[in-house]
Amino acid sequence: MLNVGNPENAFTLAAIPNDGVGLARLEFIITNIRLHPMALIQFEKVLDPNVRAEIEKLTRGYDNKGDCFVDKLAQGVAKIGAAFYPNDVIVRMSDFKSNEYVNLLGGSYFEPQEENPMIGWRGASRYYDDKYRDGFVLECKAMKKVREEMGLSNVKLMLPFVRTVEEGKRVVEIMKKNGLIQGKDGLEIYMMVEIRVMSF
Repeated sequence: MLNVGNPENAFTLAAIPNDGVGLARLEFIITNIRLHPMALIQFEKVLDPNVRAEIEKLTRGYDNKGDCFVDKLAQGVAKIGAAFYPNDVIVRMSDFKSNEYVNLLGGSYFEPQEENPMIGWRGASRYYDDKYRDGFVLECKAMKKVREEMGLSNVKLMLPFVRTVEEGKRVVEIMKKNGLIQGKDGLEIYMMVEIRVMSF
């Protein structure tokens, strides 16, 4: 199985003998979308007129700014899913760190300054937090669109940086409430458990 980040390379990579995609990262797609999810949901909190104008420009034609993010994210993932169909494509939900999210348009209004973002507010812990849950819901809507509206049920999902069993359960419950039900139409949900080994 291959690692794929850029949807533009998907069809070229699919020509290589493979068993699907073991890891498709959303970060590359989101970087190209350029929009911080929470800046779309709570646009009134974005005070910089230049940033507001750029967000307005990128979401032109959408009554609901969040729908723009959903559509663009779904299109990127669908390109990878279609290129490797019917083989499995395991898509990891966003795993930006706070110092990376802050670089998205509007991000400075929603991201904390962390001394060590690598072990901070990222992955699963972000998804159920009141300060970001609605942003994660946009990702869920995009993945639901890919699987159900676009018919790419070969797309499976992975949760990054799951620290505890309880944390994993909380995120799976949010996904379920937003139409991503484990087992439905073959939906598999993986989790990435990262362990740091230190020697003294």
